[in-house]
Amino acid sequence: CDTGPQYDTEGHGQNLSLLLGKMLRIDVDHSENGKNYAIPKDNPFVTQTNARPEIWAYGLREPWRFSFDPMTGDLWLGDVGQDRFEEVDILRAGENMGWNVFEGIIPHSQRYRRPNEVFVPPVFAYAHRFGVSVTGGYVYRGHRAPAMYGRYICGDFQLGSIWALTQTNRVMSSVEEIGLAPSRLVSFARDHEGELYIVGFDSGQIYQLDLAKVEPF
Repeated sequence: CDTGPQYDTEGHGQNLSLLLGKMLRIDVDHSENGKNYAIPKDNPFVTQTNARPEIWAYGLREPWRFSFDPMTGDLWLGDVGQDRFEEVDILRAGENMGWNVFEGIIPHSQRYRRPNEVFVPPVFAYAHRFGVSVTGGYVYRGHRAPAMYGRYICGDFQLGSIWALTQTNRVMSSVEEIGLAPSRLVSFARDHEGELYIVGFDSGQIYQLDLAKVEPF
């Protein structure tokens, strides 16, 4: 995460010389330069001056759960917002997801904006009247609910809303609330068959999502 202070007033998310507010990619099977890991040679910033080579993507505030779609390889991530928007992103190498120049889909601050910088908008963003803390989930690739196949399932920690969304080329085409968690929704999980579960923070229980009962939309 950006580690604060609130609103990232020190610009950690946009500062490529810091690991804060970034998605990192390292090789834990090897070591180099006195560290217990190595840097993949195709990381996007390995040759850029004043950039940490561990960085894979940047401009994040407080990521809470990420996962890979086993079918496409897309990296999905829920990024907790400041006080206006929550967002879900699909990250790709070298890209800037916007924080703190943007919060969700709206401008936040121009202080650390660099000329000609390209910012990637979220796939899904929702205002705080719909929830206050996103919990990233999974693209459903199970077999019990064919109508939900390929949809990304995520939710909101505080309100417990569970959504299913579809997208094409990182542009959302649909989103639907499909359920409500019985306890604050701290995490999702996926079993070896691709079926999904949620973890209840207050109850300490794991609940299976019966997505076959969701009406197709």
